[in-house]
Amino acid sequence: MRLPATERGSLSPATTPSFLDTLPLDAYPEATQNEALRRRAYLYALEQRDPTTRNYTRPYLSELASSVALSLGDPTPPSASSLYRWHQQLLHAQGDLRALIPRTDRRGGRSPRLPLEVQELLAAVTDRVYLTKQRNPIRAVHDALLIEISRANAQRTEKLPFPDYSTVRRYIRSLPCYDVDLARYGREYTRKKYRHSGISPAASYILERVEIDHTPLDLFVCDEETQLVLGRPYVSWMIDCNSRMIPGFYISFSPPSIDAVLRCLKHAIEPKGYVRERYPDIVNEWPCAGIPMLAVVDNGLEFHAKDLLRATFELGIHYQFCPPRTPWFKPMVERSLRSLTEQFAHLLPSTSFANWFDRYGYDPLKEGVVTMSELVHALHIWVIDVYAQSYHRSIKQTPYSAWKASAELAPPRTIPTERLNLILSQQAERVLGHAGIELHGLRYNCEELLVIRKQLGDRLLVHLRYDPENLGSITILHPSTKAPIPVPCLTPEYADGLALYQHRLIQKALRNEGRKTSDPLALAKAKVHMQDVVGQLVQSKKLSDRKKAARSRGSNSAEVTRRSTQAVETAEDWAPPEGTIQPTTLPTLIAGASTQEDGHE
Repeated sequence: MRLPATERGSLSPATTPSFLDTLPLDAYPEATQNEALRRRAYLYALEQRDPTTRNYTRPYLSELASSVALSLGDPTPPSASSLYRWHQQLLHAQGDLRALIPRTDRRGGRSPRLPLEVQELLAAVTDRVYLTKQRNPIRAVHDALLIEISRANAQRTEKLPFPDYSTVRRYIRSLPCYDVDLARYGREYTRKKYRHSGISPAASYILERVEIDHTPLDLFVCDEETQLVLGRPYVSWMIDCNSRMIPGFYISFSPPSIDAVLRCLKHAIEPKGYVRERYPDIVNEWPCAGIPMLAVVDNGLEFHAKDLLRATFELGIHYQFCPPRTPWFKPMVERSLRSLTEQFAHLLPSTSFANWFDRYGYDPLKEGVVTMSELVHALHIWVIDVYAQSYHRSIKQTPYSAWKASAELAPPRTIPTERLNLILSQQAERVLGHAGIELHGLRYNCEELLVIRKQLGDRLLVHLRYDPENLGSITILHPSTKAPIPVPCLTPEYADGLALYQHRLIQKALRNEGRKTSDPLALAKAKVHMQDVVGQLVQSKKLSDRKKAARSRGSNSAEVTRRSTQAVETAEDWAPPEGTIQPTTLPTLIAGASTQEDGHE
């Protein structure tokens, strides 16, 4: 068992033979790695022996293995034959140590053991039974395969074998996961599951790119007077992709609509000077104001409204729609809404939590002590004093600092408030006649319209703009000069401060009674009647009725901030009537404002 003289020599590496794998050592299982290192230790000890006394006889190799095993603490030293075989493998590999890696994974047969006919039946049954939208289990595939093989054996002399359940399971699990999910769950599910996320488009300066979205707020809001729960409001949210600041938002009980988008856009563009006057307890400023360059939105119907496309055109805002059902195309607003939910809504009383199962024994309807005004106040505190002043890991600074630094280099575009109100109002076309203009069953007229009729004709088609939250007046565009002309309603005692949604409810009630919807006296009486009905709905036991009443009252964040400036209430002033739970909105937020780093991204 002695090697020829030509086969003896050093174990120094040479050219890598082609039969060796190029995989690194850590690509193998840990047990295989340890075995390769163990073999190298024995062969290295053999290499270090004196060449004059070194030989490859069985006693010599056995004595070497025993001594090395003692030093390594190996309880099972290799035999002389194994040690000699390892040495031969290393010489054959020209000293490449990868020859010592045991390839136990290559043991056994690699070709299918099932006959070709059974393989074809298995593939056909899998396509018919498993790869369908019905999503049958693997057991159903095995049962169907047994039936198919039984039918085939009835016409054969040489019977086909019946595969075991584990064989069918191994075959199905070897199929490409993407193809299986595509067949069983459809293209939309597969696209979301196997989506590839890259780096979001970078914004070089503030308001270069903003993202807008809506979501129901995980919070129940109660009525200001009755303290009864009204429901969960919707929030329209905008985020600046450069600084991660929140330029504006809008809260209401109405579902996402064109009005919500326009009001959110208006709140984001306008200066926030009202904050210092209405909320003097807020420490920091809210510097966000200006017209964005690019707005990224989803494919909601409200974002395809003609009024929004016209408004963004006049403001010079480019529009970008995300592909359908792809929220990851606007990741920043999605992540910001998650921060709003987890770091704001879930910390307030009457939170509904993100999942119904997370409530356990908690009943948010019994904890509904947050009114709309308190919610708007608390959200201002969170946006200005908490979120904007917290360290942001993505931009390596606070959103407030990022906004201020970028605003010095690239100041945002601004616009006068009057012009902004005109642009963000909704548009319509009406005929101007001797009776003025009729819009939604209301008449509007003034002396300026008479002058226009005398110059351009008795009946003219004019373009007008109106605010759906206040039908007290409209603005028409002069047919020639396009100059805006305000026109008041002829029934100001009814229309001033009246929202379009409220007006439509009144008209519907009048139509049900068979009365004229243009009768001023009937409208006034119906308005008073609607207020009485809304008051009754607020006290209804049904949550849906109370939420409808809140929408009819026009309860939203814009209405709260539009109210006259008043002194900041103290904690005692906020106390609800006796027998109710003291609200903890602002103390909760102020306690959370001390956090130095919230970890939002």
